[in-house]
Amino acid sequence: MSQTDVQVPPRRDASDGPQPGVQPPAPVRLYALDALRVVAALSVLLFHFTGVDAASKANWGVNPRELFPWLFPFTKYGSYGVQLFFIISGFVICLSAWGRAPGAFVKARFLRLFPAYWFSIVVALLVWRGLPDGSRAVPSYSDALTNVTMLQVPMKAAHLVGAYWTLWVELTFYLLFLVVIWKGLSYKRVSVFCWLWLLASVLGQQDQDIPLVGIFAQPLNTALFVGGIAMYLMYRFGPDLKLWGLVAASWLVMQSDLIEHADGQLAKGYDRSPYVALALVTVFYLLVLAVALRKLEWVSWKWLTTAGALVYPLYLLHEELGWAAIRELYQRDLGPWPTLTVVTVGLLVLAWLTHVFVEKPMVRWLKARLAREAGEPKELVRG
Repeated sequence: MSQTDVQVPPRRDASDGPQPGVQPPAPVRLYALDALRVVAALSVLLFHFTGVDAASKANWGVNPRELFPWLFPFTKYGSYGVQLFFIISGFVICLSAWGRAPGAFVKARFLRLFPAYWFSIVVALLVWRGLPDGSRAVPSYSDALTNVTMLQVPMKAAHLVGAYWTLWVELTFYLLFLVVIWKGLSYKRVSVFCWLWLLASVLGQQDQDIPLVGIFAQPLNTALFVGGIAMYLMYRFGPDLKLWGLVAASWLVMQSDLIEHADGQLAKGYDRSPYVALALVTVFYLLVLAVALRKLEWVSWKWLTTAGALVYPLYLLHEELGWAAIRELYQRDLGPWPTLTVVTVGLLVLAWLTHVFVEKPMVRWLKARLAREAGEPKELVRG
């Protein structure tokens, strides 16, 4: 998922936006959010490698529940790390947009999302062409080029990496939230937006003939984003009855959508209890809520900053490359646990190399180039 600097200002006393003439205090880094993002990324990785019956069998050659009998009952729920990502995204995207002009927000999101994403497309294409699994159709070069835009879902092109589907969900959130940024962010505007967006996601399930509602007010995902935004408002302005009501409404809509979705997955043969999934996502709500209420400020380990920076490249790179590595190593009789260990460690190292030698240099170059073309002073370009 997309990387965001998880820094927020200390709580403000105002109930409706920044106070004029008051200099905001220095931001405080929320290491707990970095930790939660790391947990979410590793849970998705372990789900893909050890918790998916059909897809993993094609790579291991045997059902992973047989290879990892005590691990599988836990990692089969690892896909719900995506739901944790969406809650966190509602929180941190709201904070990153506060006080920014629409153009600055778009530029920041572009620089965060695309450099590592483009690199992952190159890696995925090389994997598909050089180490195919022999059971799935290789995406065409046209699909690969369409993936460069991140618009492959509306353009009906195949994802080079299955995990890319979440990026389209995030992108629709950004596009919709950009309308609120254009009007100017405040407690009132953001909370009204959340109520209307949540209501649209509910009404859209009744009448599915309105395509834009299905795109921009998706069931389940909307409730998760709204929950994260409401929790950010709690952090920034303090909890009040209206925000508690918004969080509760978000959870109530989420639980209905989640149970329906999980029941559908169960019908498709996925061995996951809908109510265990609901309990897990409820724990995610409580953890992010603890951050919003400043109960996790004791989490201050500096290494979490580096770990958090690796989450996005790890998420982008792990799936197809990891599966190919598993196929190659396990077929050489390395054994399931050594294979899983070597592949996971190798992907973590690659994520670090990508962040340091690909993502950061590309972001610096793009930022400098965009600043020069906008005629910004050199000191701002360096900053």
